[in-house]
Amino acid sequence: MLSYSSALRGGIIACAFMALAGCAPSSYRVKAPTPSGMKYEAVRPSQAQLSFIDDRKGDERIFHGGVLAATLNVGDAPLDGPQFLSLSVKEELASRGIPVAVSVGDNGLSRVNVRTFRIQNHRVNAYSPFVTFTLISAELDTGTDRRRIGVFVKRGKVPVWSFDEIVEPTFNQPLSVAVKEFSTKIANSLFDYRASDAAVDGLVTKLATRTPDSFLDVYSLGFTNNPRAVETLAKLTKDEDEYVRLAAISSLGNLSAADQLPLLKTLYANKDGLWQDRAMAIKAIGDLNTVESRDFLVAEMKRLELQSGDKESVWTTQVIGLYL
Repeated sequence: MLSYSSALRGGIIACAFMALAGCAPSSYRVKAPTPSGMKYEAVRPSQAQLSFIDDRKGDERIFHGGVLAATLNVGDAPLDGPQFLSLSVKEELASRGIPVAVSVGDNGLSRVNVRTFRIQNHRVNAYSPFVTFTLISAELDTGTDRRRIGVFVKRGKVPVWSFDEIVEPTFNQPLSVAVKEFSTKIANSLFDYRASDAAVDGLVTKLATRTPDSFLDVYSLGFTNNPRAVETLAKLTKDEDEYVRLAAISSLGNLSAADQLPLLKTLYANKDGLWQDRAMAIKAIGDLNTVESRDFLVAEMKRLELQSGDKESVWTTQVIGLYL
């Protein structure tokens, strides 16, 4: 006969399992990102034309998956990755003063070959955070040049009362950041515009007064394409706030701060730190897009593929794979 304590313990374990796997909704409604309106210092360009091509293969075509399966809807329809990305990039670039005409399909324009655009979730148990990785990998082909563009955003939230609490921090916010980062890299590749020094200084001043959303301002520093932000970002890679720190590490890559490669390698090699710090460092190394950074990615991919396949190694190879 079971003791009361054994029965209670078993009940708790059963409830925890149900909370993890059985009580989550089968779908969530997400929203399109609100454009940033970040202005560049540049003459208004002639309209750019981008053709988004769905080049996803196999499981990459599943937009949202992981421990908890659920459909992500925009309005009443499942989110269509290439369509969502193309329209969101158009709105974001327009808000920055860059008119862009977009289409989905091979229309002979500058091509954005979308290889990956998905959200992967993970959760250990009912008391741990619901974590999402938002991943984008695409090749921008202008006809005269090709560049691989990668995006990786990590977010997490422990739902207390209901799973509705996870929608904003683990779906809407990372989707918004991912679109803004991807748009920034498109704009940098096509036009190499940058925001003003005053815009950078304004964001740095704003960060002196912290809020729960200060990490978004750190990401915005990386979206300026202005090297004036590098010094502040390098300091913030040691911040106590996890998401401020991750945004700073990511943003050094977004700014193509090649002189920060030694710092990024140090962060990646720090086994005493969190996995997400190391993952964001290798992501930023991929963003640098230099011969040295690419050789480093190739070497790490080979090393990790020879390991036993623990989840952190698998996740890290997924991040590296965005750039190879």
